[in-house]
Amino acid sequence: MAKETVQAVRKAEVNAERMVKEALSKKEAIISEATQKAKELSASMLKETQMNAEKEIKDAVLRSNHILEEAKKKAEKEVQLLIELAKGKEQAAIDLVVSNVV
Repeated sequence: MAKETVQAVRKAEVNAERMVKEALSKKEAIISEATQKAKELSASMLKETQMNAEKEIKDAVLRSNHILEEAKKKAEKEVQLLIELAKGKEQAAIDLVVSNVV
């Protein structure tokens, strides 16, 4: 009976050691998989963030170019109006000089 008890204890110890080894192996596999997934997720998020930032920069450049183009058109119109105004004043000055001479 003592022999059977010793054998049962040894068998239980062997089973316990095997279970501990399996648990440690599973733990390492789970940690490794989680680490890999975290790296992949981080890389994916970084890539998405970079793509969004690039898109926002392109949009900002387009808006800036549009604003500059509109400002240029407005300035050209104002210059044209000033030229027309100057021509009108020049003609008025010529008319005034001519009327004083005559």
